[in-house]
Amino acid sequence: MKLGKWPLLLCFCLSILWVFPAWAAEQVAPGVRQWSFERTNWEGKAIKGYVLEVDPKQKNTEIRAVMGNEILGSKETLSSMAERTGAVAAVNGGFFDTVTGMPVGNVFIDGKAEYVSDILRTSFGFTYGGDVKIGYLAPKIKMEAPGVGQLAVKGINIPAVSDGLVLYSRAWGKAVPAGTQLLLKPAEGGAFQVEPVSGSAQIPAGGYILSGWGNSINQLMSLPTGARVKVITELPQDWSNLRHVLSAGPLLVEGGLPVDQAVNEGLWGTVLKPAPRTALGVTAQGKVLLVVVDGRQDGSAGLTLEELSYLMMDLGAVRAVALDGGGSSEMWVKGKIVNNPSDKKERPLGNGLMIIQQMPVYIDHQRLYLDVAPVIDQGRTLVPMRKIFERLGAEIGWDEGTKTVTAVKGDLEIKLTAGKTTVLVNGKKVKLDVPAKVINGRTLVPMRFVGETLGAKVNYVTSPMQAVYIESAEGGSGNAR
Repeated sequence: MKLGKWPLLLCFCLSILWVFPAWAAEQVAPGVRQWSFERTNWEGKAIKGYVLEVDPKQKNTEIRAVMGNEILGSKETLSSMAERTGAVAAVNGGFFDTVTGMPVGNVFIDGKAEYVSDILRTSFGFTYGGDVKIGYLAPKIKMEAPGVGQLAVKGINIPAVSDGLVLYSRAWGKAVPAGTQLLLKPAEGGAFQVEPVSGSAQIPAGGYILSGWGNSINQLMSLPTGARVKVITELPQDWSNLRHVLSAGPLLVEGGLPVDQAVNEGLWGTVLKPAPRTALGVTAQGKVLLVVVDGRQDGSAGLTLEELSYLMMDLGAVRAVALDGGGSSEMWVKGKIVNNPSDKKERPLGNGLMIIQQMPVYIDHQRLYLDVAPVIDQGRTLVPMRKIFERLGAEIGWDEGTKTVTAVKGDLEIKLTAGKTTVLVNGKKVKLDVPAKVINGRTLVPMRFVGETLGAKVNYVTSPMQAVYIESAEGGSGNAR
């Protein structure tokens, strides 16, 4: 890694670059602050920037990597991502192919690799404990099966290959390329059970379709039906316990000093000129800085990557990485884009970073985003009824006059009135531990009630994070990871 023109430029930027104060910070949510600033770049041209400061260790705070429409290659505006995930704030994420929408680099979500790459670009990740990782990451994927040993995997969610094994998860989002295939369904202990593919099988929720081509077909066929296999992602020791990962680059700050890594990471030409920028940094206190700078417009010329590295250092980052920039640079706070995108409108993005503050809920291995967060009342976890019941196949009705929710699934009818501890299930009274509550127009019910009435299994866990896992009668087993 190459240090920038450190002594001279540091003095220069401290005396010239940052001449305007920041506006007062606004509390967006517990542990989340936002403010704006106006300064000049090294050419003396005005710039305007925006900062989100996040405490990643704040209770139930998650800086979540989100794919456009939850599918690799799909594009979605930042506002749409933020609104559907219940985020309190958001910024654009890592690089993506503007034609295909596919990511450039690694994507991990909920501890699961959805796309891996050995591209020489800086990745950044978040652990379940709220720590931030920044550096080069080239994961290796393999499978392990009793009696068979280890099998190398060519990739995850990539097009067909001439020779090799490829895993496809639901993030693939389209027809799996034709090949010799097996189903890998979630099983206990993080394993997957091998099952044959019949017809045009769907990718199992939380699992994979394993496809093989060329000489690897023999390896695939060596896995017997019913066998339990493990999918192993090899990571450096200091990247363990990962929750989410994206790739971007270049590295901007390391050890509290600016670094000049752009060319080493394959960035050159017009990319190095002043432009709108987005960056992520970590302070010595462990706070996360998400920074957006407007560019290519009157009132904000933008920054070079080198200038961005000094800005991140000036804001207090001891480590920092550039995210996607240009027309992708956007920040969303409290229902609106707060910066001025250079495209004059929102650009559909391949991925983004959402700041979400709620206990995660998973149904059949898929994250369920809620517009009202679960709450704890008298030691009981209450969850929003409508979204969960609808995901479990029930139809929901609401009587405003009596504040009564009616849920119907098959021959099952449930009537529940806010503030009451008695529920009617097919006309019979059922007692709730605590009464249902209406919060921000949503009815919340005790989590266990969901399982008891709709035949779902409900599991509340505290490790590696607080979360609710719901398994429908039709779903598989195991947790989302």
